[in-house]
Amino acid sequence: MRTVRLRNVSLGEGRTKVIVPITGRTSDELVAQASELVRHDLDIVEWRVDFLDVAPNVEQVVAAGRRVVEALDGTPVLFTFRTADEGGEKAITPADYVQLNLGVIESGLVDAVDVEQFFDAEAGDAILAAAHAAGVPVVGSNHDFQATPPADEIVARLVAMQDRGMDVAKMAVMPTDAGDLLRLLEATWTMASRHDKTPVITMSMAGLGVVSRMAAQVFGSSATFAMVGRASAPGQVPVEELQPILRLIAENC
Repeated sequence: MRTVRLRNVSLGEGRTKVIVPITGRTSDELVAQASELVRHDLDIVEWRVDFLDVAPNVEQVVAAGRRVVEALDGTPVLFTFRTADEGGEKAITPADYVQLNLGVIESGLVDAVDVEQFFDAEAGDAILAAAHAAGVPVVGSNHDFQATPPADEIVARLVAMQDRGMDVAKMAVMPTDAGDLLRLLEATWTMASRHDKTPVITMSMAGLGVVSRMAAQVFGSSATFAMVGRASAPGQVPVEELQPILRLIAENC
């Protein structure tokens, strides 16, 4: 599998990495969250900028970002504006989506950006091109908060992200029963074993899906999401509870 490097963190090799979101609504709240995260065992911070009150104003977001990056003291940052259609806090126009992401890429503050696979195609392609020109990895993403598609559909969506040029392919789904969880795990293993062009990140959400977060390394997910304080999606586990399980699994894989 090709690896993707965010500072000193390499996705696609070694143990499953842990990503923790910050969801502050003000710059001061973001700095407080970031300052707390540096005391925890984690690998990457996802800045969910759709929670920020001044987003998508590029100048004010970049100003907040400078404070966040300083507080994180070298921890890699994944920049994400999650749209309302995929579970985010705000709607955004394609033009603002492009302008915001390009502004942050040009600022040099972040180590990767998230681009939703099914958001406006032209906007996504513009961000992808700008990110690659700047040497910034792109995490392609898709989130289904209603159901779990069949395993072959999950695989097809993730492969489409790879074919489009995404550096990491990510998908989160909602289970209704244990069978849905199994379908997500099957799709993850298929991606890791047959379509290893990029690292993949998958998870099944809510309580039923917690197993997918714990067993990520077994099935081939290169990272999983945990929380410190406020969760950004259903089923996130406190990082201090998840890490011992991930270490136990890594030692026995």
